[in-house]
Amino acid sequence: METETEILVDNGPVQLTVSKTSPARLTALRFEGRDLLGSGGRGNYDMNNAREGDALPLPPVQNTVELRRGSDNSGDFVDIAFRYSPTNGGPFWLERHHIVRAGEPGLHLATVFQHPPELHGFRSDQHRYVFYLDPALFTHASVEDDPIGDPWRAGAAVLPTPAELAAAPMVMDATHDLSAVGSAYPRRYYTKYDWATWVKDHVVHGLYGNGYGIWCVQPNREAFSGGPVRQDLNLHQTTSRPVLLVEPHATHYGAPPVRVAAGQEWSKTYGPYFVCFTTGTDVAAMRASAVAHDHRDFHDRLALPGWVPSAERSTVDGRVDPGPAPAVAVLSDNGIDHQRTVLGYAYWADVRRDGRFSLPGVRPGTYRLTVYREGVWDDVVRDDVVVAPGCRLRLPFTAFPRSVRPLWQIGTPNRTSVEFRRGREFRQWGTSRFFAADFPDGVVYTVGRSGPADWNYLQFQRIDGVEQAPWRILFDVPQPANTATLTIALAAWGMDTARDIPPTPPNLTVHVNDTSFAWTFEPDETRGATYRSGCGGRTFRRSFPVVLRRTGNEIVLRINEGSPPELGNDLAYDAIKLELGR
Repeated sequence: METETEILVDNGPVQLTVSKTSPARLTALRFEGRDLLGSGGRGNYDMNNAREGDALPLPPVQNTVELRRGSDNSGDFVDIAFRYSPTNGGPFWLERHHIVRAGEPGLHLATVFQHPPELHGFRSDQHRYVFYLDPALFTHASVEDDPIGDPWRAGAAVLPTPAELAAAPMVMDATHDLSAVGSAYPRRYYTKYDWATWVKDHVVHGLYGNGYGIWCVQPNREAFSGGPVRQDLNLHQTTSRPVLLVEPHATHYGAPPVRVAAGQEWSKTYGPYFVCFTTGTDVAAMRASAVAHDHRDFHDRLALPGWVPSAERSTVDGRVDPGPAPAVAVLSDNGIDHQRTVLGYAYWADVRRDGRFSLPGVRPGTYRLTVYREGVWDDVVRDDVVVAPGCRLRLPFTAFPRSVRPLWQIGTPNRTSVEFRRGREFRQWGTSRFFAADFPDGVVYTVGRSGPADWNYLQFQRIDGVEQAPWRILFDVPQPANTATLTIALAAWGMDTARDIPPTPPNLTVHVNDTSFAWTFEPDETRGATYRSGCGGRTFRRSFPVVLRRTGNEIVLRINEGSPPELGNDLAYDAIKLELGR
């Protein structure tokens, strides 16, 4: 039913109301007769955009709402589509969709962007859908444990209440010290960042309690920024109510912003993503029920703008060197590092032990193929992979680049710092408080005697405002003075706390005996992976030519040496190696 101010949809198990005066805001949501939002709750799209460059003429305002009705093999559906004209702050055409099928226990969400070349440029740091839910109903969280580190989430499912968070001191944004409030939450510090996951294998997350569950199901992650190596938020408690997120684009852990320039034509469809409602008390059964829905045929018939139907999608097969270590194949934006994919679509799959991989459901286009393997420094990279519509593309065998056995190595190239001291405990706030006891003399790593426990999983520039000593690596070489190549791989380079990113480029200064190198990062490369409880984010790598002595070699690593005091950074090392020769 549609009125002047709202649209009401009833599909049997679900009743929802979407406002027309607060466009695309979900103002009421009931499942099996139970109100899921509670007083003051809502669901809404939000985003963080900014104009770049001078403003250009905008077309006339043509904001509309369309109630599209249709049928498919399983019954009727309704698509509530809000369409927005470009603005100076958001110079693109935008569609926001709420889609409901007859008899289905949930709704589908999708967003479509279109930027014609005549509009000025913009950047988007984040866009998502947010459910603000009934705190008396949804009391527990369900997110799978990370594939690395110590498992803990099942034992921490009960959330602190909004009243407990309101009474607990805030030590950082969305981070509270619960020690004095008597919360049932088993950790002293609660932070929403502890509930982040890697995108690679993440399909479902949800909130549940009192016999009800709400689940975000996203088996199709092709539009997610940053591809499989990106991490992001899923849900959290606030001082007023629990929040469930559907977040295909954000820069929290180092994924770049969407940037579109004046004169550039760009469009992208995010979703549809399914939000499923369940009843019951068995959390595993509710999760399984949520992911059991298969919507591929429905999404083809729904035919949202920019959606490519299954018949026009292709499968890409390939083969690399076999190996026992885990490897991942990725198709992503052509010509750039796959972790920087934001404008286009990305597809990924695990490589089998025989070296073969298969990537189904790929949109037609031109891609970069990347295959990365745990423990291997160099990736397989192949640009200009052209995928035609509705085909099976078989790529030729591609070998991993050969690498020279290093003179020594610290860590394993795996895009994280999990193997170092405290690395398995990374999903918690404030691990800097352990550093003084763990390393009373600072980090001094002696090659041949030290091991992973002698290297902290994060290097801190400051702790409680106190500048920290640089980290040192001491080593000898088994032959006279020689030239060598030092390679440093960073699992993350991040800010030291939640604040605006300073415009001054930060740096890691690398001193090797009598030579110094300043590794400078652009401000926009500095995100929040480390203070957001991560042991990885966007990765970086750089090699330095160095001159060695027979004995007494020293490498000194210092964050922001000689930089203004407003800079404050942390970093996570992935691995460091030294190879003789250049």
